[in-house]
Amino acid sequence: MPLRTQRLIITALFMGLITYAAWQLYTHWGSWLQLSLAWQKQLNQGLSYLLQETTSRPWYAGGLLVVASFAYGFLHALGPGHGKLIITTYIATQATHLKQSVIISLLASLLQGLVAITLVSLVLILFQLSTKHLNQASLYAEQTSYLFVILLGSYLCISALRRGWSIRKSRHLAPLKIKSIQPLNSSTKAISKTKAHSHSDNCGCGHQHVIQSHQLQSSFKSKLLIILSMGIRPCSGAILVLLFSYVIEVYSWGVIAALAMAMGTALTICLIALFVHLMRDNAVRVSRLKGKSFSPYWAITLKILAGILFILMGVLMLQSIGLEQSVSPLLR
Repeated sequence: MPLRTQRLIITALFMGLITYAAWQLYTHWGSWLQLSLAWQKQLNQGLSYLLQETTSRPWYAGGLLVVASFAYGFLHALGPGHGKLIITTYIATQATHLKQSVIISLLASLLQGLVAITLVSLVLILFQLSTKHLNQASLYAEQTSYLFVILLGSYLCISALRRGWSIRKSRHLAPLKIKSIQPLNSSTKAISKTKAHSHSDNCGCGHQHVIQSHQLQSSFKSKLLIILSMGIRPCSGAILVLLFSYVIEVYSWGVIAALAMAMGTALTICLIALFVHLMRDNAVRVSRLKGKSFSPYWAITLKILAGILFILMGVLMLQSIGLEQSVSPLLR
């Protein structure tokens, strides 16, 4: 059996397994989400009990507190949230290295925990303000996160348009000129058969046969915007744990629990990023095995669509915050 056929069979089996797993996930997602919420509720009660026990049995209760906080962060990240939509959309539409995807997911998740710790420490401990001010500061941080989502979408659209303009401009810089037409002799035919066409940005063939390294290395600005748009919004579970630990005067253990939550969230986000990256890489590999080539304008189009999605998502989430603020006084 030819090697190419074997690869196609393996790829087809892999895609079949992924499709079956995705279908099972879609079918049972509601029940799994309810089970996850029930586990989170039990873990919340356990975290409160373990925080109280750290005063009498610090090492035993503290160790269990770290494990339970990590599990809570892992389960909490399985629920709906704009961070997972951002990282999955970005990885699915942009050519990035696997290492880049994991690092972005890890830093964004850890930043959520650090922001929660910073807000509670500044508002409650340093400035000695009330929980009302803490909620207001969390709301400002959430709004800032959504603004970064809009900035990310705008940056992706602008960079994609610039990339398309540079490609279009480079192809019109040096038009081909036919000086003379001569018949090919036998030696010239032999050379032409052995010598492959050398592709470059200015070759004008209109196809992208290999993903270039500069496309895999996404810009530092886009990475930073991804991390800020996901991480500026503080983790609600971490804020509750920090607030409770402050009330019962075991704040240091609350900080440790919040960091453990962030690590659990980071694990879930990294696994999601890994799955999306492998799916995208496998789709590109299948297209190469089938001999298909892509115009560079396809990548530009995907980047623009991702940018528009981010802008709409940020605007809608900002409007949802305004709606909540206008409805909450009526509910009181």
